[in-house]
Amino acid sequence: MASSCKSGGNNEREQVKKKSEDLTDTNMANKTKAPQLDTTTVDMEKVKKDLDWADIKLKFISECLNPFLKARKVATNCSDCDKISFSYTLTSNENGEVINVRRESETIQCKKLSSNDITALHDAIEIYLKKQVLPKSFGKGSYTGQLGFILKC
Repeated sequence: MASSCKSGGNNEREQVKKKSEDLTDTNMANKTKAPQLDTTTVDMEKVKKDLDWADIKLKFISECLNPFLKARKVATNCSDCDKISFSYTLTSNENGEVINVRRESETIQCKKLSSNDITALHDAIEIYLKKQVLPKSFGKGSYTGQLGFILKC
């Protein structure tokens, strides 16, 4: 003997609503909808380039700036030298070789550096940067970034 499901003993068939109809049902109007999730877009190429630039900055400080300051007996602290910061635009070819270096801005607060020392520093930085091969994330083109340090004194 086959059994059948009946709602409340009613022998009439009830129409089953499709899911799309359930969403437009007037009974749903009083119910809260699921919250809309915020979404963000991440430019992975920019993230990679920013991480690579962080490595370039560290290498610049250890291989160029610190040796220059050490040779002139300049201590990087809050009383002698607390700011040496530059903005440079580097242009590279398809192999990542730097073909052009342009200083955009600078902030230098070092009591022991003379104007001749600052000129020599500019020259040393330009020579150093022109010897660099940028990571593949930079590709062929230009990139502007900060180099140096600003101590929080």
